Amino acid sequence: MKIKLANLILENPVILASGTFDQTIANIIDLNKLGGLVTKTITLKPRAGNPLPHIIKTKYGFLNSVGLKNPGIEKYLKNELPFWKKFKTRIIPSIGGHTEKEYIELAKILNKNVDTIEVNISCPNVNCGGMAFGQDLKIVKRLITSVRKQFNGNIIVKLTPHVTDIISLTKIALKSGADIISLTNTFLGMEIDHKKKKAKLAKKFGGYSGPAIKPISLQLVWQVYNKLRCPIIGGGGISDFDDALDFIMVGATAISIGSGMYLDRKLPEKIAEKFEKINTNKIKGII
Repeated sequence: MKIKLANLILENPVILASGTFDQTIANIIDLNKLGGLVTKTITLKPRAGNPLPHIIKTKYGFLNSVGLKNPGIEKYLKNELPFWKKFKTRIIPSIGGHTEKEYIELAKILNKNVDTIEVNISCPNVNCGGMAFGQDLKIVKRLITSVRKQFNGNIIVKLTPHVTDIISLTKIALKSGADIISLTNTFLGMEIDHKKKKAKLAKKFGGYSGPAIKPISLQLVWQVYNKLRCPIIGGGGISDFDDALDFIMVGATAISIGSGMYLDRKLPEKIAEKFEKINTNKIKGII
């Protein structure tokens, strides 16, 4: 069951969310059965990431503070991208940076290698760039406009939910050159160890994901689709097929699975198989 997101054609609606898997996932699920996967956000130079621990489990979800740890674009093109391209699923690199110039340079480099990128302006775990860019409408306009000039293919913009007006933010991204909107990334949160009297994460806060954020994410997707009718990848708290279906019903064309894989490593494959029996065009945006 193929789906169309702007000019991006996928075999089915299931996409693996950036930063939630590594190459070992290929030993666990059949990647050829998925619509696509968004690889870990890449930067121009290698990043060591934040201090450990990177992920902790909470009562109702997970907190992560990886900090865009990655090998840099040079090693990504040499070692990472060729590995993922062995599979039939659509490979979508995610890009990030400390500065707007980094995003622009990455878009220029990847324009020669792929036909779709995700622009991550929503990461809550870096000291500059990331979510800070995604909260400033002027920067979003300038950044996406510049990336559009350097990249000829499909541009997915991953927005932060930490804004007061998600509609204005989405409008700016679309008018500046985004083809597809991805909603949502993690929400800021923290956990403390009351015995040690300190935060459990070294940076004190991190990105909160898991089943508890689904109602919030669902509302944001509904809000954007009903107002703008734009192509959306919806996600946040998906832990079974019913959750995935809910996102389609509120207007998403595709869905992304992230921390749900920590609860069930086979989850993306199971959901993809169930989508084979559903015509999502008949239920998209019916709520």
